[in-house]
Amino acid sequence: MKVLHLFSDWKWTGPAEPVLNLCRELEKRGHEVLLAYRRPPLEVSDSIEKRVRETGIRATGQFRLNHALKLYNGFAVGDNLHDFIQLPRFFERKRFDIVNVHQTHGHVIGGLAARRSSHGILIIRTDHKRDPLKPTWGNRFLLKRYTDGLMTFSEISRKAYCDSYSFPVERTEKITPALDWKTIESRRPFRDMRQEFGIGGTDPVVGTVARFQRYRRTEILLRAIKLLAAEFPSIKGLLVGRSSQMKESVIKPMEQLGLGGQVVLAGYRTEDYFDTIAAMDIFVFLMAGSDGTGRAMREAMALGKPIVASNVGGITDLVAHGKNGFLVPPRNPKDLAKYIQILLEDKEKREKMGLAGKEMAVNFSDEIMVESISKMYNELLTKKNVFSS
Repeated sequence: MKVLHLFSDWKWTGPAEPVLNLCRELEKRGHEVLLAYRRPPLEVSDSIEKRVRETGIRATGQFRLNHALKLYNGFAVGDNLHDFIQLPRFFERKRFDIVNVHQTHGHVIGGLAARRSSHGILIIRTDHKRDPLKPTWGNRFLLKRYTDGLMTFSEISRKAYCDSYSFPVERTEKITPALDWKTIESRRPFRDMRQEFGIGGTDPVVGTVARFQRYRRTEILLRAIKLLAAEFPSIKGLLVGRSSQMKESVIKPMEQLGLGGQVVLAGYRTEDYFDTIAAMDIFVFLMAGSDGTGRAMREAMALGKPIVASNVGGITDLVAHGKNGFLVPPRNPKDLAKYIQILLEDKEKREKMGLAGKEMAVNFSDEIMVESISKMYNELLTKKNVFSS
C-alpha cells in the first residue's frame, strides 16, 4: 500500500504528533508511506520539519502548502499555483493508492490532484478539529466530491457528519488517538515538583494543562478553587501552559478573586512536563483545544489521575462519569467545585478512578490506532471502483 499524508502546516501542534506516529507505524507494517508537510516560513525552535529529522520518517517539504487561500495574499496565490501544478505531476509519478489529508487546504489541493490522477487515488480526510466542519456549501461539496473516507476522533463528530452531510456511515471511522507511551514511561520515577512550585507535601493540588485562551474557560476553574478554599484552605491550583491571552484569561480573574497565593502558574514545561502532571491530585479539563483530541487529559489519565471534565464533545468519549472521573456542565463553577470536593475528601475514590483511567489509557496506543486505520484503508481500497465511478 502506498500512502501520502498531506499535512499543510509547519507547526508542532496537537494534530501533528499522531500524524507522525501514524506514518512511522505504517512504515513498520511494510507500507510505503510519505509525509508531505510545509516548511517553516521563519526560523523556529520547534516544527514538524525538526521532528521529521529526529524520527527519520520518509517525508518531503517540496510543496508550499500555504493554507492562506486569500486573493490579497500574493505569496499565497503563487504558492498555491505552484502546488496545483506540481501535485498532480507528483501523484502521477509516485502512483499512490491513498492520499490522507488533514486540513481543509490540503483537502482542496490534494483532492483536486487525486481526482486528476489516471489510476484513481482514494482521498481520506482525517478531521482533527474539536467541532465538526460547518455544513457550508463549500464543505458539503468537498465531502461529496473529494472524499472517499472520513476519520474523526469522537463519536459525536462522526455522527454529525453522517447526519448533517449524509456521509455514508460505512465510509467513516472513529479513531482513538494514540499517546507516546514510551516517552511517558521513560520519565519514571517522576521527580517531586511540589517543592519547586512552593506547594506543601500534603496540600491538595488541582491542575490543568492548556493554552490559556479565553474559550478554554479557565475562569470557571479559578472560581471553583475560590469556593473550595473555604473547606480546603491549603488547596493549590496548578496551571501548566501559556498563551498570548494569559493576562485576560488567567491573571485578571486571579486578581479579582484574590487567588494570588493559591494558584501556581507553572508556565510551559518541556523536560519536566510529566513530572509536573504527576504532582497533581486531580486533573481538570474544561474545553478541548481546537484539535479536539484532549491530549493533555489523556496524558493525565495515563499517569493515573482522576478527571473532572466538561460534558461536551469528544471529552465524553474519554471520561466515564463515576468510573474514571466526573462530567460536569461546562460553565458552572459550583458543580465543578462539588465534584472536585468529592474526590478531595475520598483518597480511595481518587485512587480507584485514577486506576480506571490508566487502564482506559492503555487503549491510547499506536498499535491500536494503526490497526483501525489500516483496516479502514484496506476496506476502502476494496471498494475503490465504486467511489471513482
